[in-house]
Amino acid sequence: MLKIAKEGSHYRVELFQVNRLNTLFSGIVQQQLRELVEESGVSVDFNLESVSFIDTSGFEVLMDIADRAKRHGSQFKLCNVSDDVRELIILLELEDRFTICICENIEEKILQVLD
Repeated sequence: MLKIAKEGSHYRVELFQVNRLNTLFSGIVQQQLRELVEESGVSVDFNLESVSFIDTSGFEVLMDIADRAKRHGSQFKLCNVSDDVRELIILLELEDRFTICICENIEEKILQVLD
């Protein structure tokens, strides 16, 4: 479900073979991201480049992860957000809930792929 690359205390995460974050996948994604952000001092960039749609359960997961990261002293960012997803974030008035950035394409070693 997630492709996770790690370099030091920095994680790059993206959905693997899925282009939607919806009710079908949100629980699994939430569990896997929680494990990462609950480690103090880590930085997690969630690359949404290939994601074209996020439903309300997906946004609830992302808000939960952002809140958990803050409580545990780690960072959580949404990266490479597509125009469609950005529009949903604006329509739902969630711009202030997330840190949004653009991730550079770097050569990365895959830590693990989780189903």
